[in-house]
Amino acid sequence: MAKRAANGAVSEVESAHGSKRARREQARDSEEEYEEDEHRATQPALTQAQRDLALGDDEAFEAKYRDQVRKEIEEKGARRAQKTGEIAEYGIIEKIELVNFMCHSRTTVPFGPQINFVIGHNGSGKSAVLSGIAIALGGRSASTGRGTGLKSFIKEGEGVAEVTITLKNEGLDAYRPDVYGDSIRITRRFTDKGSSSYIIKGAKDKYKKTISSKREELTNITDHMNLQVDNPVVVLTQDTSRQFLASSKPKDKYQFFLNGTSLTQLSDEYETILESLKKTETILQRQRQFTEAQSKYREAQAAQQQSKRVEELEKEMAWAYMKRKKIQMEALVADHEIAKKNVEKAQALVDTAQTDLRTAEEEINTASQQEEADDNAGSIEDQRRKIREDIKNKRDRLKEIKNQKSEMNNALQQCNSAIKDLTERINAEEAKLQDGRRELREKLNSDMERVTKQTKAEELNLNECRANIANLTQLIQAKQSEKREINASREKLRSDIDSAQHNIQRLEGSQRNAINKFGSDLHRALADIDKHQWMGQKPLGPLGQYVELKDARWAELARIYLGNLMASFAVTDARDREPLSRILQKYGNSQPNIIVGEVDLFDYSHGEPPAHILTPLRILNIKNEWVVRLLINGAFIERTCISRTRAEAQQLLDTVNGVNVVLSADLMRSQKYPDGGFFTSAMRKLRSDDRANWYFAGTDPAEQIRVEKEKLASLEEEHKSITPRITEIDTEGKAMTVKVKELQTLEGNLRRKVFKLRDELARLNEQAEEEAPASVQGLQEARKEEEERKQSILDQFKAVADRDAALNSELKPLVEKLDEIRKQAEQTERRNIENKRRLEPLLERRLMAVKSIEHYQKKLEVAMKDLNDAAQAEGIVVIEYDEWHREALNISQPIETDRTPESIEAETEIIKKALRDRERRHGQSIEEIAQEVQSTQEALDRTREELKSIKSFNKGLQLAMNLRLDTWHIFRRHISLRTKQQFSYYLGQRGYRGSIDFDHKLHTLDLRVITDESNPYAKDKDPKALSGGEKSFSTICLLMSLWEALGCPIRCLDEFDVFMDQVNRHIAMQTMVSTAKASDKKQYIIITPLDVSSNIAAGVRIHKMADPERGQTQLPFASAS
Repeated sequence: MAKRAANGAVSEVESAHGSKRARREQARDSEEEYEEDEHRATQPALTQAQRDLALGDDEAFEAKYRDQVRKEIEEKGARRAQKTGEIAEYGIIEKIELVNFMCHSRTTVPFGPQINFVIGHNGSGKSAVLSGIAIALGGRSASTGRGTGLKSFIKEGEGVAEVTITLKNEGLDAYRPDVYGDSIRITRRFTDKGSSSYIIKGAKDKYKKTISSKREELTNITDHMNLQVDNPVVVLTQDTSRQFLASSKPKDKYQFFLNGTSLTQLSDEYETILESLKKTETILQRQRQFTEAQSKYREAQAAQQQSKRVEELEKEMAWAYMKRKKIQMEALVADHEIAKKNVEKAQALVDTAQTDLRTAEEEINTASQQEEADDNAGSIEDQRRKIREDIKNKRDRLKEIKNQKSEMNNALQQCNSAIKDLTERINAEEAKLQDGRRELREKLNSDMERVTKQTKAEELNLNECRANIANLTQLIQAKQSEKREINASREKLRSDIDSAQHNIQRLEGSQRNAINKFGSDLHRALADIDKHQWMGQKPLGPLGQYVELKDARWAELARIYLGNLMASFAVTDARDREPLSRILQKYGNSQPNIIVGEVDLFDYSHGEPPAHILTPLRILNIKNEWVVRLLINGAFIERTCISRTRAEAQQLLDTVNGVNVVLSADLMRSQKYPDGGFFTSAMRKLRSDDRANWYFAGTDPAEQIRVEKEKLASLEEEHKSITPRITEIDTEGKAMTVKVKELQTLEGNLRRKVFKLRDELARLNEQAEEEAPASVQGLQEARKEEEERKQSILDQFKAVADRDAALNSELKPLVEKLDEIRKQAEQTERRNIENKRRLEPLLERRLMAVKSIEHYQKKLEVAMKDLNDAAQAEGIVVIEYDEWHREALNISQPIETDRTPESIEAETEIIKKALRDRERRHGQSIEEIAQEVQSTQEALDRTREELKSIKSFNKGLQLAMNLRLDTWHIFRRHISLRTKQQFSYYLGQRGYRGSIDFDHKLHTLDLRVITDESNPYAKDKDPKALSGGEKSFSTICLLMSLWEALGCPIRCLDEFDVFMDQVNRHIAMQTMVSTAKASDKKQYIIITPLDVSSNIAAGVRIHKMADPERGQTQLPFASAS
């Protein structure tokens, strides 16, 4: 008895989840079904025992039927080895065709009626086959786990994709076989624009015309064949299987169980019926009430009072508008006064800014007086160099004089010593004359006289030799000085030659790229500037590329005055200064001049002189308006005047008001000071190697190159003519040097000879002293000669001293002059630095003043416009106020109100609308409406009677729903029991033990697996604790357990064995193949990247995908039948 109950319950479960065909068979006779439902509605839903069994304790239910269900499963498993299941007549897939779908360009995959393995390497498009099945049969793209929309399934580079699936449609239960034949061909086409369409037709010859393109027809087909592609158990993707046991929660597993077994669908349908019942009762309870008719009557009575209220509101609204107009008039009068004050304030700000501008310009002009110091810097340096050379020459000569004076002092000391010695000897001789050795003394005196004469002669020769050496030395120094001057000239010529050669190279380079005349490799620097990401606008520059000279006669003046600005760049953001500087320096432009400022195109016309006076702005053609403003701010090109001569400049300063600075073509700068004084200075000329020499030189680079080459030839010729003179000076200098060396040798010989004669004379003196008294007269003559020699030395010393004094007197003013020039140069340098330091803030002040004038003039214009507008508005509103006041008096006497016209008008419109609605809605008198109230009351009573009968019908429907819900709970309990036992059975094939714990109240499902069956004390494991192979095997066991309760004719599984070890995979594969072979009318499509050749058996078809070449068509396959 219990067995029959269990079998009956299972049978009901299978029928509930079977095909729609089975349900249609049970409902072919609609009349009988209606009578059966009526009978059920009048009978109790279930017996008490059945309800207790259905809704009672799950453990008691399992204890009662567990063994029986387990025995049935084991018997069924034993029969599978000997039984081959029937082939389905309809609802299975014959083949699928993929065109531009995922990685497939054009691929066809045929399927067998039972077991199909699709194998291949990673990337070969195996999983795309399952995705194609789901998409073709109307499944959601999200359920494939491969994309978020249909567009994501289109092959890269293609615009449209197609998936075509052919379904078997044979047998008595085929779907519309007269229209489709034995096969149904379903094509789904979708594009990258988001459109999607279906083509449904037969697959055989006479059925190939399109039958339908509607989704409803596809739904009818899938319902008829019970194809549930969105069911996660029917099509289990690898992502779903991987996440199911690894990360899902018990509630998620329970929901997966309900969805897979279609219990959710039945539950949702029952819930929909219940909601419909509730909605029906709600609709019936919301019938039209009697109060509607009564409200009509009350509305009609109120309408008369509302018409009078409208008249009162219209009068009140007229004076509300008058009150608002008065407030508006008072506000506009106040605005007019405010506008007057704003004009006065704006005019005062403009006057203040103009005063600041004049003050800044006066201070700038005063600071510009110091510019002449830099103009004379070159001549001061030349003077300093020449004076240094003169001082060096004179100091060299003084050194020689000092040496001569030292020698003379030595000679003078010798003379003094000799005179003293002679005097002593004379005194001694005079004493000896009294002795008898007169003759010997006379001989000694004779020898001493002779030696003394020789000594004087040789000393005279020595002095002459020394004088010659001094003269030649002076001549050599003069030659060296001349040579230095010539060398300096030659160096300058060499520098000019190098500069000319460099200019020719740069001109030839600029001939190829004209922009390079403003800097080194600017064409490459500008390319980098174009590529860089700037904080502000892209830098502007060099400014010279936007400037042309109208008249060539002003070229040199323009080069000197504007040359520095022509190579400048401008940026609008200070943060761009540093990166721009790095780019320019990268190509050899050291210390580039970069201007930072906004693009302010201010009006400069107020600062220009009369039209007949030339300015730098008027002699230039400037192609960029911002460049014009930059040159105005940097060089005052709009107000600095230009003349041909210095005299004309002076005349302009004297006769034209507002002209303060004039530049003349003769390169003079004339300036008038605010106090009436004038100052004129020469403009600093450009160096020969200054890049500015190229600016404003015309547009013919070839002509400039020719001029530079002529200049180079002239310089080289001059340099060549100087070289012979240097050779001549070197030759003369060498000859003089040789002569000096000869004289120095002679001087040495003479000096030694003099010393020898002096020694001889001393020896004679000693002998005379020892042997005999010398002649007193000879001694006296010798003393006289020494005294004469002393006098000669004194005379020579005086001459040398005079030359020494003369040279010192000449040297002192030179030293003083050099010190003065040094101080002057330092003072000039300090003045230039101070001038630049003062000019920077002054220029900034001038720029700010110009911008302020521009800003405040705009504000003044706006204020004047606002004043005119305010005056006009005030006049208009006063006139309107008078007219409105007269019209309001025609309507009624003045009424005091605090309400706004809008609120009054809104109330008026509400009342008028209510009146219009009542007329449109009713169009009846009060008596007619009263009659309608009575008839409505009668209709309401009849409706209440009808409602009673409807409630009786709903009560019967509710009883039927209770029966269905009780049966659903029984279905769920039986399916749960069979799933548990089936799961345990499949685990046992591997030697594992396990269980499924259902909690239908909390809606949870937990899995437990014991992998060590030999150990009775082994603890069960949570799926997260299982290894990859164990986890995959457990997933397959659960999936096959759910397949047992599934009515869909196809089962699809993707890469179930990726993480399995060889043993688990082998057992799982055998179990699935045996189960599939024994299944009736079921088709299996299994995706695996591994080899399954060992599992080939009857009814198994293996499809091997080609390696990922993205171009395969018909797939090769092996089949065992």
